[in-house]
Amino acid sequence: MTTYEKKKKAAMIAVAYYIEQEKANAVTQVNIVPRLSRWSRTGIEIAMNKRQVIQLGGHVLRRA
Repeated sequence: MTTYEKKKKAAMIAVAYYIEQEKANAVTQVNIVPRLSRWSRTGIEIAMNKRQVIQLGGHVLRRA
């Protein structure tokens, strides 16, 4: 089996796994309470950022 065939096979396996995960997520999304509003998600993000700064000892990671 050539390198190209190995990569092609690995890509097909990855796509099949991704599709199975999406199917599983679609089934679970039906049973979940409606998603959080943007406002509440923003509050959660702010809290997570504060926690990250505390854990990093005051240093803030720069995102590129």
